[in-house]
Amino acid sequence: MTITINQLTTPEKLAALQSAMKSQNIHAWIIPSSDPHQSEYVADRWNGRGWLSGFDGSAGTVVVLQEQAALWTDGRYFLQAEEQLAGSGIELMKQGQPDVPPINRWIADNLEEGQVVGFDGKVVSLRFVRNLKVSFDSKSLSLKTDLDLLNDIWRDRPAMPAESVFLHSDEIAGKSREEKLAEVRKEMTAAGADHVLLTALDDIAWLFNLRGSDVECNPVFLAYAHITKNSAQLFINESRIDKSALRALKASSVELRAYSAIADSLSSLDNTALLIDPATTSQSLFEAIADSVDVIETTSPARNLKAIKNPVEIKRMNDCHRRDGVAMVRFMRWLEDQISTGTLTEVTLDENLQAFRAMAPEFKGPSFSTIAGYGPNGAVIHYRAEEDTCLTVQPKGLLLVDSGGQYPDGTTDITRTFACGEMTEEEKKDYTLVLKCHINLARARFLRGTRGIQLDMLARQPAWAEGQNYNHGTGHGVGYFLNVHEGPHSVSQYFLDVALKPGMLITNEPGMYRNGKHGIRIENIMLVEEDIKTEFGDFYKLTDLTLAPIDTRPLLLDKLNSAEIEWLNNYHARVRRELSPLLEGGDLEWLTNATEAI
Repeated sequence: MTITINQLTTPEKLAALQSAMKSQNIHAWIIPSSDPHQSEYVADRWNGRGWLSGFDGSAGTVVVLQEQAALWTDGRYFLQAEEQLAGSGIELMKQGQPDVPPINRWIADNLEEGQVVGFDGKVVSLRFVRNLKVSFDSKSLSLKTDLDLLNDIWRDRPAMPAESVFLHSDEIAGKSREEKLAEVRKEMTAAGADHVLLTALDDIAWLFNLRGSDVECNPVFLAYAHITKNSAQLFINESRIDKSALRALKASSVELRAYSAIADSLSSLDNTALLIDPATTSQSLFEAIADSVDVIETTSPARNLKAIKNPVEIKRMNDCHRRDGVAMVRFMRWLEDQISTGTLTEVTLDENLQAFRAMAPEFKGPSFSTIAGYGPNGAVIHYRAEEDTCLTVQPKGLLLVDSGGQYPDGTTDITRTFACGEMTEEEKKDYTLVLKCHINLARARFLRGTRGIQLDMLARQPAWAEGQNYNHGTGHGVGYFLNVHEGPHSVSQYFLDVALKPGMLITNEPGMYRNGKHGIRIENIMLVEEDIKTEFGDFYKLTDLTLAPIDTRPLLLDKLNSAEIEWLNNYHARVRRELSPLLEGGDLEWLTNATEAI
């Protein structure tokens, strides 16, 4: 199959890029998935990897040599990437799998002594570049970072986004921007810095109590921030800011400067200490910093502060999840009625789910593109249904629906897997196993200082006991009317030296996927809370924010122990208690039946 995008095939685009590389004497060109702010999801202008390769997953890096090309992506996207890269001339590298070399080693192995590796330094992080260099010194490979070769071949490249930037009120945010600036300055001073550079879009939106829509499903906007002990500069095109937000910023003495002026501002610093986050600061901005500046590298203080939700945020997130739970109940009832007709498609399902959420006046849009995968499509972890290729849901097997909403008082992310009719024993066993994994994490009590990797192992134990596994993390942080994926913490098989703390949000989403058969995932957002104190220390627990029934029809009840059954019954009792006052008629009757004790 030959992939065609914008009338050019992927092989034609590769050939054009390779020609440009040869003219600049560049032997390897790297195209990441990121923008100048190292965002996970990017505006169309920076989707060069997707434009070139045809692979449209959120994570992946393409490396183009003068005669070959390869793309690295993680386990969430293996099936999708295999399909979308077929016939493209780009080899799939299944990141993290045995015998798959990392990008830096593959480049070094395939280049000759003294050759040149290039990339757009504006969209590659300082940390990424340093990891590259680990394997480059042995062959004296040099870097070329001041070009953007895609500009020469991407003729219809989208313009910079410039959507309106608006206020996120202090009342909803729980803290004013002055309070947040004071917290950032306190962390900055504790780190020994006089200045801090903020580059991550969600950090900046959080800090200034502003929101935008430059990135699909993510209420952020293009900007940089430079904070000192006495000033706050926001680098953004002022014409984009609505009047009320502009008045609020000026009342807070926030100085507005042009978005494009950030590099010159950094180069003007002299004999001072500047804090930067190497994971989100681009190579180009790092190179702009004057040599006399003492650069302190650590995680953005805004990122750490943002991760711990304040009491107002927690209260309002509960309100938000009740509202979202009502939409889910209405959707689930509708879904049950529609499956038997044999006319429901994955696309129609997605459209109706969004319509149920939109019944709430607070709804601002989805928090990510809905994943609605029936049968074998459920095994594609980040599947997205298209009108021409989507499946029609039949009254048999399993349907996976992963979705979320954006509201001024929260961001939701929920996955449920539904029985559509007759199921195989394998489907039932896998579903039961996924619920056991979910409950294992939900019931966890853990000591202060616990890292996500420790809880990830706990969640996987029921699957591992059966010789099974899922090829993605168990959980991620979640924003507050911000990005659905939020750091610095996570629950995954990769070690992050970030302790889970009260006030953090984490998803609980184990799964099971069988290629060509089915996919299963059950996901709730949970809040880390204080639990008990003993002579051995402080212990924490996880409390569900997500409120929606879990389908009990696929369960093999003899595979659940008494503690697991008790957890499920207690969860369903809470769902019924919290949502019943907000529902009536047939919806309330359906909820009552769906949450009956087993």
